[in-house]
Amino acid sequence: MTLAELARLIKADLIGHPDAQVMRARPFEMAEQGDVTLALDPVYLARIRESQATAIIVSASLTEYSGNLLVARDAKLAFARAIAALHQSVHKPIGVSSDLMVGQGTVLGKDLSIYPRVTIGRDVVIGDRVTLHPGVVIGDRCQIGDDSTMHSNVSVYDDCEIGRRVVIHAGAVIGAEGFGFVPDEQGHQVKLLQLGRVRIEDDCEIGANSAIDRGGFGDTVLRRGVKLDNLVQVGHNCEIGEDTVVAALAGFSGGTKVGRGCVVAGQVGTNQHTRIGDGATLTGRTAVTKNVKAGAVMAGMPAQDYNAWRRSQVIYSNLPKMADRLKRLERIVEELIKDFRKDSQ
Repeated sequence: MTLAELARLIKADLIGHPDAQVMRARPFEMAEQGDVTLALDPVYLARIRESQATAIIVSASLTEYSGNLLVARDAKLAFARAIAALHQSVHKPIGVSSDLMVGQGTVLGKDLSIYPRVTIGRDVVIGDRVTLHPGVVIGDRCQIGDDSTMHSNVSVYDDCEIGRRVVIHAGAVIGAEGFGFVPDEQGHQVKLLQLGRVRIEDDCEIGANSAIDRGGFGDTVLRRGVKLDNLVQVGHNCEIGEDTVVAALAGFSGGTKVGRGCVVAGQVGTNQHTRIGDGATLTGRTAVTKNVKAGAVMAGMPAQDYNAWRRSQVIYSNLPKMADRLKRLERIVEELIKDFRKDSQ
């Protein structure tokens, strides 16, 4: 497309030739003629004259550069939009495989792409332009919204509801029973049956091999726009707020409520029934043992204010030196006490 068209799509101001053509979006080191790239890091900005790219996305105009610039307030966001504009494939339905196993009462939408070895249960509603890759299994009474995609070997248990434009990557399990047991008189574990559902709203993305457990009585809910990385565990009756992003290996114990627009880094864990306020950030390996206020930045095990945690880490790293100083001071004090006793005699 032309730079003028691309600038409009990515919401950037064009400085240069509007009729210049671009075909690909590529990283700075790889960009050539016909490419659009991003120069956000100071290292790349210093080398911008070396680039062979047809256009470069930046956050501010550069008077010393004579090439084509796309100036955006959020350059990284503009680059993400450029990637989508130039590389996102258009849905072309392949139809329904002849070996599809489908239960009674199920309704299939239009323009579907259903690959071989897919199984759909009874009384399921599949929306339009849905893509189901090989090995997908959908239980009874589920709903799958328009334009959603499930990659290979995704399992969706009975009664789950998945919205529109949802992407679920390979191996994810939606709606397995939550982890709930209670010991009987002999100490044997008795299962607490999980009678709720999983509801995933529009525009969510679920990473590979993630697991979202059904609610005990109510539902486990992912609100609109939630993005989960690979290997994320969402326990029973959790609720993840709109546009929250969660990195790999994070785990939410049952009943955790996460607000809107939160950032949850890798290997974060929560206690049961904790509340995380809107816009909070949990850095990597944070252990959330109590409620987190909106907008807070937390770190550590247990979770604490990020700046306080940083200070404590500096102190912790100095503990060996502090211990040596303490031992020396103790020896000095012991010698002073001995001298005092001798003088007093």
